[in-house]
Amino acid sequence: MRRKLIRRLLAGVTVGVVLAPLAPSSGSASPSGDVAWTPCEQDASALCGTLEVPVDWADPGGPTIELALAKRPATDPAVRRGSLLVNPGGPGGSGVDSALWATYGDELRRHFDIVGFDPRGVARSSPIMCTLDRINDLPVEPIKTSSAFSRMVSASRALADDCRANSGPVFDHVDTLQVIQDIDAIRAAVGDAKLNFLGMSYGTLMAQQYAEMYPGRVGAIVADSVMDHSQDARGFAVTQAATGQDSFNEFVAGCSRLPQCALYGRDIRQFWQRLLDRAARGELPDPDDHSYKITQRDLVNFVLGNLNYQPYWLEIAAELERVDAGRPWGTSAAVAREAADEPPVVVPFAYQAVLCQDWNLKARDVTQWRSILAEAQRAAPDLPNPPRASVGAICLGWPTPANNPQRRINPTNGSKLLLVNSLHDPATGYNWALGAADQFGDHAELLTYEGWGHIVYGRVSCADEAIETYLIDRVVPAEGTRCAAAPPPGTTSARGRAPSQESGPAAQPPVPLRGAPSLPTWLF
Repeated sequence: MRRKLIRRLLAGVTVGVVLAPLAPSSGSASPSGDVAWTPCEQDASALCGTLEVPVDWADPGGPTIELALAKRPATDPAVRRGSLLVNPGGPGGSGVDSALWATYGDELRRHFDIVGFDPRGVARSSPIMCTLDRINDLPVEPIKTSSAFSRMVSASRALADDCRANSGPVFDHVDTLQVIQDIDAIRAAVGDAKLNFLGMSYGTLMAQQYAEMYPGRVGAIVADSVMDHSQDARGFAVTQAATGQDSFNEFVAGCSRLPQCALYGRDIRQFWQRLLDRAARGELPDPDDHSYKITQRDLVNFVLGNLNYQPYWLEIAAELERVDAGRPWGTSAAVAREAADEPPVVVPFAYQAVLCQDWNLKARDVTQWRSILAEAQRAAPDLPNPPRASVGAICLGWPTPANNPQRRINPTNGSKLLLVNSLHDPATGYNWALGAADQFGDHAELLTYEGWGHIVYGRVSCADEAIETYLIDRVVPAEGTRCAAAPPPGTTSARGRAPSQESGPAAQPPVPLRGAPSLPTWLF
């Protein structure tokens, strides 16, 4: 079970990465900053190339790495406006995959070359590689004692040391301040005077910090599902817990008013608490495999996993009711899950390195850690040990200070950024979007999608049209613009354009209860 869940985590973090990087058919890095574009091996209708950049931008004459790029040229050269650089988030998401296989609006495709890049340390760009056993060694139980704290410190330090040994010098230089200098090098290499950028989730940190470092080079920059890099370790944990609780509240409210919900007419919070209590006592067997007892962590990760990209209220309720009643789907499903092939010994895993270089999420001791998590727990009373509140645990043993520690943005950009966020996003909460909007002030505008889920682009025509009009025509939505929510899946037909991004909200199916990730990331 432990290996299976870790394997699922890795599959999500690397977003389609294979261990042997997929190279372009011939092009190679050019020290001059040019990109030799050639048909991609993965899809000959797109172009691939590489760009050589320093391992450390503070040492431009030192060792170099190659960044992998993919491009889909504008479909109407007569109206081409340049390139639109895209990043799907993560940390650890592949922009090459996004350019190759995600779907962007026809008007964006007409006016822009869609250019994706794998950030340094990710996928095909000198990936961070780690021994699977060191990842498996990370404790997953809540840290409540001094010994548990020490185990996490040791395990996370051992993982960092292992990844550094397997990855080489790039390992210590994968923070976002390095990445945005890569982004500027890509901008120059594709011949754009200013940057047009669509950053989603973790890519919004790139968007914000690029605008701060290169204010005069901002063309049109969209930050969809917004990070707030001003949060300290305590604020990070509490805001993450609060936004998870908000999405749980929406699930309860939604199922309470939808007759098709399996829990309609019941006291859903009371039902949920009873399930949690059974799990805590070890009295909640998997209906398909009675030898396995479902844990509170399984339940919480299952619910949050199915609120992340879509509000799968009906699916969540049906599964919880099934588990409570002990009705099996059939024993073959459990056998098939456990019979999965063992993963490779060394795997791509950029998550820890990027997170711990961009954020100082450490606690000095177990007392401070427990204080932080107790405050987070108060913000999420229905979610025992709220998982995203404790993502900083993977950094407790990080051996060096964060390269790019959190702080408020000091914007001076003349061209406004467009910040976009769901009102009920369990991953990058609306609380973070408001925080980032406050820091940017008149240098950005916030577009609010009044619905649920992570990543807005591709959900409803109102938001898509506003985003695309901003990118193409530089028309910023009016202050306070809000887009109405699409109905949750299974309730009624959605208004506007259906989501269509392969890596976006429509492509994320419900997560099975025992298939929920054992470690939280912004991808789930």
